[in-house]
Parts: sequence; C-alpha cells; structure tokens
Amino acid sequence: MVTGVQVVDINVDPVDQRRRRRRALSRLGIPIGGVTLMVVAILAIALYSDRVNRVGALALSDELLAALQQRIALEVTDYLDAAAGVLRLERDAVRDGALAEKLPLIETMSSSLLREVPQTTNLLFADAAGNFVLVRRGEAGGTEMKLIVNPPGARRVTWIRYDDKGAELGRADDPADDYDARTRDWYIGARGSDALYWTGAYIFFTGHVPGLTVSARYGGADGQPSLFGVDITLDALSRFLGTLEIGRHGQAIIIDDTGHVIAAPHGSAVQQAANGDLATARVDQLGDDVLTHAYDRYRIDGSGHRAIDVDGRRYISAVTPISGAGRNWSVMIVVPEDDFVGFIARNDGRTLALSLVIVGVATLLALLLVQQGFRADRSARLALDRQTVMSRQSAAFATLAADAGLIDPARNDPPRSLTETLANVTGARRASILRFTAGERILRCEDCCDRDMGGHIDGLELHRDELPQLFAHLLAGDEIDVADAAHDVRTAELHRVMMRTFGTTALLAMPIRRHGRVVGAVALEDAPARAGNRDFVRAVANMVALRLGDTAAALPARERGAAPDPAAPHETVARSFVSDLRPVEIDPTRLGAEIFRDVAVMVLRFTDATAMALRVAGGERCLSDEIARILQQVAAEHGIPYLKLVGHEVVAAAGFGKADAAAASLIADAALAVRDRCAALFEDSKHVADFQIGIDCGAAIGSIVGSEPRMFNLWGDAVTVAQTMAASALPGTVQATEAAYRRLRHDFLFRQRGSFYLPQVGEARTFVLAGRL
Repeated sequence: MVTGVQVVDINVDPVDQRRRRRRALSRLGIPIGGVTLMVVAILAIALYSDRVNRVGALALSDELLAALQQRIALEVTDYLDAAAGVLRLERDAVRDGALAEKLPLIETMSSSLLREVPQTTNLLFADAAGNFVLVRRGEAGGTEMKLIVNPPGARRVTWIRYDDKGAELGRADDPADDYDARTRDWYIGARGSDALYWTGAYIFFTGHVPGLTVSARYGGADGQPSLFGVDITLDALSRFLGTLEIGRHGQAIIIDDTGHVIAAPHGSAVQQAANGDLATARVDQLGDDVLTHAYDRYRIDGSGHRAIDVDGRRYISAVTPISGAGRNWSVMIVVPEDDFVGFIARNDGRTLALSLVIVGVATLLALLLVQQGFRADRSARLALDRQTVMSRQSAAFATLAADAGLIDPARNDPPRSLTETLANVTGARRASILRFTAGERILRCEDCCDRDMGGHIDGLELHRDELPQLFAHLLAGDEIDVADAAHDVRTAELHRVMMRTFGTTALLAMPIRRHGRVVGAVALEDAPARAGNRDFVRAVANMVALRLGDTAAALPARERGAAPDPAAPHETVARSFVSDLRPVEIDPTRLGAEIFRDVAVMVLRFTDATAMALRVAGGERCLSDEIARILQQVAAEHGIPYLKLVGHEVVAAAGFGKADAAAASLIADAALAVRDRCAALFEDSKHVADFQIGIDCGAAIGSIVGSEPRMFNLWGDAVTVAQTMAASALPGTVQATEAAYRRLRHDFLFRQRGSFYLPQVGEARTFVLAGRL
C-alpha cells in the first residue's frame, strides 16, 4: 500500500487563503456572471425574434402565393373567355345554312374578330362533308384564308390572301395539303354536344406553335352538324408568367392533369416526341429539379401549399387548380424559402452585431470593475502586509534592544540571534553579516543563518581576486538588489562561487558604513519583495556598524592579507603558447583579421588518444612525435602554410592568397600523403589505423591573437565542416564534402560515400578521396 505525506506550508494561513479565494471569486464571478446573463438574454431574444418573424413571414408568403395564384387564374380565365366569346359570336351569326353560303359572312366577320381579339390565332369552320375554312392573320394587317372543298369529285385546297381592307390579293392551290378537320380532337369532341369543347394543349398543324382549341357545333341547312373552332396560342400566357415577380428566384407554370406544361416563363414548352412529331413537354422534361420535386409531391399529396427540400435548400411549393378554363389546368409556383425569410437572417445578423458592441462595452466595464476590485484588494493586502512587517520589525528592534551586547565590538561570538532576526523578519532564505578584512581584500562571513535548514555558518571568506565586481560596488557604497544574480555583472561571480551551491537566486546586499567608510555588508538571499524590507535592513546595517568597528589595523599581518614582498624571488616556469607546427610559413604581423572566402582545410583526427603516447618499435620517440614529424615533412613538401596541432587533432589549411586557385589540390595531395604515411607508421608499430581525415573548401576567418609570441588562428565554417568530415569518416580514409569534390573531381579519384546533414546547409553528399588520376 502506497501512502503519501502531505506537505503543509506553515507560513500560509489556510483561513486567510480561503477568504482571499472567495473574495477573488466574487470579484470575478459577479461581473462575469452579469456579462454571461446579458449574452444569454440577447441570444434568447434573438432566437425568439427569429422564430416569430420566420413564422410571420411564412404566413405572409402563403397569403402572397394564394393571391398570386388567384391573379394567374383570373388572367387565364380572361384570356380564354375572350376566345370563347368569339366562338359564341360566330355561332350566333352564322346559325343555319351551308358552309359555302356563309363564306362572305365568315370572311368579313373573321377579319374583324382577329383584329379585335389578339389571343385568337385561327378561326375554324368545318362540316360533316369534309369542307373546311381556316382564317388567320396575314402580312401587313391582312388575312389569309384556307379553303378546302371536298365534293364527291376531286378535293381542292386553296389559300386566298386579303389585304387590310378585305380586297383579294391572290390565290394559290396546295395539292399536298391532306388536312382533314373531321379527324381532329376539336371536331370530334364538340360534335356530340351543344356545349363548348376545350381541347388539351397540342402543337398546331399550321404554325407549329403550342396552343389549344375551343369548339362548338351548329345545325346546317341539310340537317348535318357543322362546327366552329377558335385556336388560341399559349405564348401570351408564357410571357405573362415571365413578367411575374415571385420573390427573387421564384417561378410559376401552368400544367394540366397529365403533367404537360401549358405555359412556362422560361421559354417554349415544345418537345420532340418519340415518333418525330412535336408535342408539349412534361414537367420532368424541363430539366428543373425543383419543378420536378414539386410536381412529384403534387401527384402524391394533391393541391395545396407545402415545403420541399432540394439539394439542401428549402423551397415553398403551391399548386392550385384553375376553375372554369381549359381541361383540368393548375397553377404551380415554387420559390426559395430564403426569398421570403432571408431578410430575417440578415436583420438578425445586424442585430447580433449591434448586440456584440453592447456586450463588448459591458465586458470592458466588467474588466475595469474586476481590475478595480483586485487593485483594491491588493492595496488592502499591501497595507496589511506593511502593518504586519512593521509589527515584526518593531518586535525585532525590541529584541535587539533587549540584547545590547549584540553590537558590542568586543564580542567575538557569531551574531546568530541577529541573523536569525533578519531572516525571520524579512522572510529571506539566507541572511548574512559580512566584514571586510585584510585591507579590504577579504569579505569574511561573521554569521549566516539558513532559515530553511535552521543552521548557521561563520568564518567563510570571499577573496577580492575572485569577486572583483562585487567588492568594487560594495566598497563604493552601492546597494545591490537583483532578482537574478547569475545575470547581473555585479553578482555573477558571487552566484558562481557560492549562491549556486546553495540554490539561491535573488540577492539584496546593503553596505555597512562606519565613519564614512564601508566596513562590511548585510546580505539577504531569496528575500521576498516586502514593503519596508530595505529600510529594515538599512537600519540593521547601521546597528551592525557599531559591532564591526575599525579593527582591521589590530589584525595580524597574516589576517590583514599583507601584500607579498616585491623583492621576493619568483620561480621561473617554462611555458609554451605556440601550437603551430609550421610557424615560419605565416607571418602574423602581415595578416590581420580577415574573412577568407575560399580556403581548403584538412583535419586529421586520432581516435585512440592513449595510443599516441606509445613508443614506436625500435625507437625512442612516441607515436605522436613521429606523426608530428610526418606532418611537418608533408607540409613542407606540398607548401601547406597553416599546420596546427590541438590535442588529438591537426588542422592544415591553404588558400589565404586572393589568387591561390591550387589550394584545394595542395590540401588533397597532402591528405593522401598523410593518409599513406600514417597508415604505414601504424602498420610498422603494429597498431590499428586509428585516424580519420576530413577536407572541405569554403569560407573561414583568420586573425592574429594573443601577446608575444603572437599567433595566427583560423576558424569558421570550413574548419568546422572539415572537423565534422573527419569525425564521421571511416578509419584510415579521407572523407570530402561536395564542395571539395566539385573542385577536385577532374584531377582526383573519388567514390561516393552517401548523404550527410550539415547545419545551416541541410543534406549534402560526401565522398571518399581514393587517389590522384
């Protein structure tokens, strides 16, 4: 069973903590709750308003569609009633008599009727013998009459043209015309009844336009019935439907009970039938998915208003029969629902946008209220903390005053009660009393109290040589208060030497002055930023100044840190600052700091450092000495100006001149020579060839550095990449970058090694240098 131990911070009052949490919640909760309620109320009002407005708009749309359907029905009825009136007028005028006897009357009356009733296209007259008369509009206001005489002998079809005054313009026979009115629907349907007969929509034989015919019979002189007919085109109805504005995207069509289109606003309703004849189109042949869906619902549910969904969009569909005209005609209207209620969504969006402005203002006011509340709480806490600190400081001063011996200069015991009081009152993790000794070269710790550990340290000494910045600022009387001692130039050395060991970060150091001279310091580590801490520490520093006194002169010479006798002899130690293997090739006085754009660099790396110290078989020199001699010989033979040994790596470079185009070849030849001679040396000494060579060509930086003897140092990208090539090369081989390969591929033999990732360059190819071509 695993048990846990709860860690309790005794410096925190749980009751006060809960009280602060409740106060913070109230400061935040009331304004946020008010804004939230406002947002919820606005959303609720917006949703309710949207729903009510949408219902009202849809109700108005139903009334609008009903009125529109009534208007269309009235227009259709008026359109057709005029043609029916023409038919009745003809029947009453002609009455009994043979068709041939009535031709003058038919001719005169038909011309007048065609001019007065524009929706009539053709006037038809037929009898049971097959005689037929058709009168239609002609050119320039005239008329044309088609006369079919069907006697027992030969059948004759004649076209007679009249001008606008009724004068005959000409005649023409049409022997190819085989029209027989007795086979037509308008004749057959009206022959058995005295009532008007309406045909369905069809394509006229003459004119090839969609229309319908109303016909009626009358008695002839021979007792055989004759028939009158009036052809009515539907183009006018289609044009009328096209003028209707039903929302922004709505449309209305007139259909019959079989689904054929009588009139449509989007053009002709003529379709090619399967047998090659022209016929009126069905609704599902118009290519309009919305109309097809609406008609399908009409066939299922019958007439009425309903909503349909097509391709994720909602439409209102209304189908109403037209009474008193045609054969079972109906008006079908479809209109997107957004055309009627879209303005509601737009208005709701504008209303919400304006509401957001109000919410934004309310939120800003709430934030200001919260900020003001927290500021008041913070001020109250600061005042309470200040009062608490002042109480603690007063108690501390009373304690210090009760023990006057703490500031007695003659006392040698550590002032532990003083540092404990400092740590407890200020809340610092560590509190220290420091004294300058040995001629202000040493800062000695009189006592240090670690409040967390409950322990004391004394006698710790800090030397001026290791903390020059801290000593300089303290002796100058500067008060040091830093939150991060590691990144402040005044305290970085102290943090490195001591504070990092104890894990402290912040430092407050107050100089202790006596007679205008700094004799020590009071130091607090990781002290919280409480009001009055600095003043309290400053007061304690003034008190401690009496205890420290001016006792440096009474200290022995050893403690005062007497300076060494300048006449004392110093031991001479042999030192070497030179790592160049070819110092004679580069004169440091002639080269300043410069960027060399095209330097060839070779890096020789030894992987076994201990093997370098082994003696060569049969010789007195070690392996590293032999290798250094080989490198010097190779550099001299190939004219390598820069050759430097650093640890277990050797760096060689060439190409410091502006026109030194052969630098890459020099380095490559030197690398091959070093490879062969080092391999032979390792083989003779019976050691594995634990060396790697890398070369690169590119930019590098060179500069003379140091004092006498001054040295020339080389660094930069070419050196770094060459080191990377050496570190990743196979033992005993020379690995080159792609930059070196491009310069050397015409004169040297390479084999591809693979790809390698170079920082700031990315993936690049590497090659193994095999030899010279």
